[in-house]
Amino acid sequence: MNNIPAYKTELLDSKTRKIQYLFESKGHKSIIKAIEYTPVSKKNGKVVYNLGFGDYDEDNGNIFDYSNSNNGDMRKVFSTVLNTIPRFFKENKDAAIWVQGSDSKDDFKKLCETNCKKNCNDVCKNFNRRIKTYRYYLDRNLVKLSKEYTFFGLTSENTSSLTEYAPENEYIGILVFKKK
Repeated sequence: MNNIPAYKTELLDSKTRKIQYLFESKGHKSIIKAIEYTPVSKKNGKVVYNLGFGDYDEDNGNIFDYSNSNNGDMRKVFSTVLNTIPRFFKENKDAAIWVQGSDSKDDFKKLCETNCKKNCNDVCKNFNRRIKTYRYYLDRNLVKLSKEYTFFGLTSENTSSLTEYAPENEYIGILVFKKK
């Protein structure tokens, strides 16, 4: 999906319907990360899986998607997340992927205010930061990626505002379908 080096991932055997890939982030320290695809709804007859990502808690199998580890390897970690998408679609041909950052929901602003380090006044600078990373990548690679995938963007929490993805637009979520 991209040319940036990525970490090797391991598919975790799961008794649930969610699909997890684990890998070790080797930056300033060693951190186990997880990429998780969880079924959340149906759209056009396809099961839609939410793409989640974050630090992995080995004790209970949970992902902390609000964490920001600043481990010095962001590009390689992001590339690793992207590299699981073709693998996911290879195994789940009739699925779609929903991408929305944990910092894109309205309740994130209230959470962020409690321990904000950026001294945000009226506008939370961390709001939508993660989806902006995905949009930036997609905007620069849309022509190439559109050969294999179809993208839609969500402009507000109202799911009826889902439209065909257009570069440079502000979206809080992205829906991805694999072309046949």
